[in-house]
Amino acid sequence: MIKLHGFASSNYYNVPKLAMMEKGIEFEEVLAYTGFGPNYKPEYLDRTPLGKIPALETPEGFISESRAVLDYIERAHPTPSLLPNSAFGAAKVQELSQFIELYFELVARRLIPNLLLGTPPDPATLEEFDSKISKATGALAKLSDFQVFAYGDAFTLADIAAILNLPVVRSVGMKFLDRDPLSEVPGLDDYCQRMEERANVQKIRADAAADQPQFMAHLKALYAS
Repeated sequence: MIKLHGFASSNYYNVPKLAMMEKGIEFEEVLAYTGFGPNYKPEYLDRTPLGKIPALETPEGFISESRAVLDYIERAHPTPSLLPNSAFGAAKVQELSQFIELYFELVARRLIPNLLLGTPPDPATLEEFDSKISKATGALAKLSDFQVFAYGDAFTLADIAAILNLPVVRSVGMKFLDRDPLSEVPGLDDYCQRMEERANVQKIRADAAADQPQFMAHLKALYAS
């Protein structure tokens, strides 16, 4: 049985986790909190070169980086597919997924420590977040109308990227800008509500909530050391 190493509070961890759940793949979860710099746990560095979450343990060895893990999952377990049948459709799903990761999640990620620890962000970082998210929000509607799924008429990797990353952006905006920076994206509110009704998404949310106390204790210990 393959094993997924990481922790449920991580959206990076939850990307392959949700993919495997949607595919009905049996897997084992192995709890692993990582650090940074000298605080990295040596045993985790044996699983992934930079100690990043997640790591997928397969019979052949470990795989790191969410995108590589997703590719392995899709190739090793092609049914049901989380990509459209056509080459163009598959590329469009990957395009939308990457767009969300690069221009939404990574931009918000710089403010996640402030969000979690309740500390004020650097004003320049917050201004940059506001500017970049505004630009990306205007472009998002060109890639999806969010009328049914993120792309096409079936649940795909683009939906996993959207439902696990866009709420993070909204949380950062509400906390530090006093507004939802994604409120004007056509169709997004109804889309997110539909996705939150999916059983596997609800399981992801419940597991993340259950992990929060232990994860926060880990963060406090890490930053205090």
